[in-house]
Amino acid sequence: MIPRLWTSDLRLTTVACFLLFLVALQSSAEQRKSAEDLYKEAVTADEHGETQKAIALYQELVALQPGSVQARSNLGVALAHIGRYSEAVTQYQEALKRDPHNAVIRLNLALARYKQAEFEKAATELVALRKEEPDNKQSLYLLADCYLRLGRNAESVALLGPVHQADPDDRAVQYALGTALIREGQIQQGEAVIDRILKDGNTAEASLLMGEAQFAAGDYKTAAATLHKAIDLDPNLPGSWSLYGRALLQGNDSAGAKAAFERALQADPNDFSANLHLGGMLRFGGETTEATPYLERALRLRPASPEAQFQIGALDASLGKLDEARKELEQLEKQWPDFLEVHVQLSMVYARLGLKDESQHEREIVLTLNQKARETGPHPDR
Repeated sequence: MIPRLWTSDLRLTTVACFLLFLVALQSSAEQRKSAEDLYKEAVTADEHGETQKAIALYQELVALQPGSVQARSNLGVALAHIGRYSEAVTQYQEALKRDPHNAVIRLNLALARYKQAEFEKAATELVALRKEEPDNKQSLYLLADCYLRLGRNAESVALLGPVHQADPDDRAVQYALGTALIREGQIQQGEAVIDRILKDGNTAEASLLMGEAQFAAGDYKTAAATLHKAIDLDPNLPGSWSLYGRALLQGNDSAGAKAAFERALQADPNDFSANLHLGGMLRFGGETTEATPYLERALRLRPASPEAQFQIGALDASLGKLDEARKELEQLEKQWPDFLEVHVQLSMVYARLGLKDESQHEREIVLTLNQKARETGPHPDR
């Protein structure tokens, strides 16, 4: 027979467990209700433009329900809205871990990367997105722009060519494809695209493309005039001021080029060309402190760019960081043995380091490359 005392304890224990179960159920229900209320309040704040309040509420909701894809996605959108892109990226990534095929979240992640000038990472996300949604035009335009900003013009042509054949009247595709073709050196094909744009009238976009073709052909004076026309038609046209500055620079109008690059950076601080050339001008003029942020940003925008790598090596040489400059320039020399300016700069660095034989060897290479340039024509502007 079971002792009475033990039986009583068993009954008490059973009752206690049941009560704890009821409390847990009530707590869970209250938590759900609390989460629903938080979400509704956050959405309402968001809709009324109270972004900071919405962010605080979404953060509270995420702490309460870390696995909520919608809460993290909405929090990312709100953070991106006020320019907190790095935090937005974190929220989108967490959301995608739980819902990897969510096209909206992946596009928002790519946009946040793009806004941070992380064009390589943005392109990676967009390539993945296009596998899921190949007909998404927004991801197409954004990916093409990433490729253009990264100098990956051949990839832009490969991406846009089939789309242009299927829909030759898509103006955005015409413009991006024409730009990529010209930058890739396919001038005739690029001009064919320009002709289609010209049929719609004398536009800023058509003038910019025409100026790009003239610049690529080495006709810098005509290019400058055409690009000035593009700017007159639309002073906010992306890429127009930086290319205009390059044309002026080739025409020895340094003051005009500097002003054009500064104007380009007012519109887009992440304009690679404007950062590279303005930084290069300042470095060449001995203004190394002023040149540094521009050249560092140019390298960050295009880490694989030999022009940006060269400018950083030359900058380090100007700053007296000779060992660093030597390593940077020697590495660049291996990758781009015909890059004349690298050999010129390396010769000076070797001389300053007391390496006379190495310096003389570089000078001999410079003479050989100069002779080759005279025989084949001038090297296109970098």
